Amino acid sequence: MNALARLTADHAAIVDSLPAGVVARDARRAALAGVEKHGLPVNRDENWRYANLRPLESLRFAPPLALTPDAIERARAILPPPLPGFDRYVVVDGLYASALSAAPGLAAGVRVEPGALDPAFAADGVDHRFGALAVAFAPEVLSVTADSGAGRDIEVLCVATAPGTAHGAYPALTVRAAPGSRLRLVERHIGIDAEPTFTNGAVDLAIGRDAEVRHVRLQQLGAQATHVETLRATIATGGHYCLDEVALGAASSRTTWHARLAERGARITYARSVAIDDTQVNDTYAAIEHAAPDTGTVEDFRGIAAGRARVAFNGHILMRPGAARSASRQSLKGLLAGPGTEVDVRPQLEIYTDDVKASHGATAGKLDEQMLFYLLSRGIDPRTARSLLKWAFLTELVARIAIPALRGEIERAFARRFTGEDAVVTQELA
Repeated sequence: MNALARLTADHAAIVDSLPAGVVARDARRAALAGVEKHGLPVNRDENWRYANLRPLESLRFAPPLALTPDAIERARAILPPPLPGFDRYVVVDGLYASALSAAPGLAAGVRVEPGALDPAFAADGVDHRFGALAVAFAPEVLSVTADSGAGRDIEVLCVATAPGTAHGAYPALTVRAAPGSRLRLVERHIGIDAEPTFTNGAVDLAIGRDAEVRHVRLQQLGAQATHVETLRATIATGGHYCLDEVALGAASSRTTWHARLAERGARITYARSVAIDDTQVNDTYAAIEHAAPDTGTVEDFRGIAAGRARVAFNGHILMRPGAARSASRQSLKGLLAGPGTEVDVRPQLEIYTDDVKASHGATAGKLDEQMLFYLLSRGIDPRTARSLLKWAFLTELVARIAIPALRGEIERAFARRFTGEDAVVTQELA
């Protein structure tokens, strides 16, 4: 049975058991029908050409409908330390784990509670087919709603424990920031190494007038994981969405996101750092649409591929006819840190109006041999010298993460990735 037939069978078997309050059954069926019409993505599709889609051949798509005590304990065993000042909410295999989470409800003008997923999340085109699958299958949604003028720090930690040959996990999050609100959101994806987990995440954000959302996303899933995620963001007048992403985990990972600068003065600041090794594949398609005047985008990507890994990033900037006086800047850089690696960085600009500024730069290359020679000549051993150069490649973006405890965790994770060591190397790289 091929993947499309398997997901259709999985959906038919479970759709009547999925909560209609999360997504109505008719909307679930319509979302699945859209996927059936177009089929699952394949590498012949332009924006999926670098993704690793082979794991789909053996995965199941139906989610678990209840958490077992064993799943909660396996998740508890790998939880990182809480972030000081942040309220933590934990999702295990796509289901809210109250035993591991802060109490839901309203605090400091921000409500965290069970929510619903907008069926329109499935209607954003063929590149959002996995978003449509989230609409079709997601059993739960965690909703974060900030009132006007409110502010709060929230951590959402998504843990994958179930084998993907038995279940798919659909961690789903909606964020609604009312006018003038301020929200710091940390979203982390982790998982166990012992299972080939399959997660299909969905994140839907609406940022109101003069609101600001600072969103840090950290993906450290298990070594056998397959991770697909779809993000959508809409930013209103004067709103600012600051997104910092760091990805180190999963055997195969694909991120698809579409942001719409819908009204005058909306802004996005986006930075993504990727460091992978062995045979990992990490692919990103980021589409940012300027649909109003005086909007702005700053986009930075840094990707390191070692071993036989493959990193790909496609940054698509679209300037609509009404986007006069808008500006965008892209800087996409890849580092080939092994003889069998591949890095593909592609800036893509579509401009349909005058009086805009759009700049881009894209480079991919190996470690600087002159700098490496300089470090070796100063008595630094080869492994540490290469680690220092890799760290220098990423440090500018990591330094922008303004949460010291989390930034320290990320630095240690990069140190382990570069050298196999932890605190001592982190000190050397600092």
